[in-house]
Amino acid sequence: MTVWVRRPGLIAGIIAPILSIGGQLAAMATWPSYNPFSQTISEMAAGDAPTQVFMETIFCLTGVATLLVALYTPGIAKLGRVFIFISGFSFFGVAIFPLETMAGASSLGHKLSAMVGFVLLAAWPLVGWRRGADVPWVIRPIPSIAATVVMAIFCFWFLAVWATPGLGYVGTMERIAAWLEGIWPLIVVVVLARAQSQRLSRS
Repeated sequence: MTVWVRRPGLIAGIIAPILSIGGQLAAMATWPSYNPFSQTISEMAAGDAPTQVFMETIFCLTGVATLLVALYTPGIAKLGRVFIFISGFSFFGVAIFPLETMAGASSLGHKLSAMVGFVLLAAWPLVGWRRGADVPWVIRPIPSIAATVVMAIFCFWFLAVWATPGLGYVGTMERIAAWLEGIWPLIVVVVLARAQSQRLSRS
């Protein structure tokens, strides 16, 4: 019998967006002057940010959870899992190479880590889908392609806003893109786990 997702992958897929999104919301709650519309997620982990250590911890824990999703979700095609696995390390990179100051420019290490993470987390459904009558809908070609298209649109939108200083909503676009990229793996592992459970109950 095909195993779509193992328990560690399911748990990690659920925990990852809770850590990422919940961690950001918690950091904002403790930092009243922070503006999530105009300030980026990275600024919450900058060297002069009061939430630096907390957010660096969140980045690392999210990275661990992302690695577990890649390792324990065999229903996703191998190349898609490779993309997810590499993206897990990008979270460590963002933590290891933080902004020196909130107003400072990003280092090369920070830019590369963030770029790799955004690209791979948007692209993995495109290379992670499978064909077959028994394949759950969430990893079939059309939903997978649609997921990548939607995430790519918001990633490019975020990039365009980030490259145009003064628009004032770079933080908003970054969060939409990042949160979508965190929520889609959650949907995937939950649907795979449900399909797996239903198949077991019928056997």
